[in-house]
Amino acid sequence: MSEELVLWHDFNVALVTAAAGLLGLLFVALSIHIRTLSAARNAELRSVARTVFLGYVVSLTFGFLALMPQTLSAFGVELVFLNLAATLPFAAAARSGLRATGVGYDRRVTVVQFTAGFGLFAVALTGAIGVAVGEVWALYLSAAIAVLSLLWGVFNTWELIFRIQWVSE
Repeated sequence: MSEELVLWHDFNVALVTAAAGLLGLLFVALSIHIRTLSAARNAELRSVARTVFLGYVVSLTFGFLALMPQTLSAFGVELVFLNLAATLPFAAAARSGLRATGVGYDRRVTVVQFTAGFGLFAVALTGAIGVAVGEVWALYLSAAIAVLSLLWGVFNTWELIFRIQWVSE
């Protein structure tokens, strides 16, 4: 295992734990509001929920990949593929969410959520490429993006819960 990745072991265990916990809480929150989310007119809310779910899964996967015994460059290649693979469902959710109508909620919130998400993916891909070529500084960038992704997911979960409540009234 890469010496650089060994030094990040505790961080990655904490990342996996936090991401798994938040993913579980997201399932509970969405399950409570399943009727509102499944309504045809709430496609925007479902799209936001999908992106929050995706963000937690990407952070969880990042942590698991970093815990596997491997070289730094192999980890970087995995991160590049992870980010590219996650961009596709994110783009599909953004397309669906930005086209949706009928929610009656401030659309600027949704636009900011998706725009920031694409920004996170761009920076994450930059960090992943840096890790793939063996740059240790890119580990710091990638780790910061993983934590920022969790925090952004918490904010979006909070926002989503209140939007669902507002729509279901």
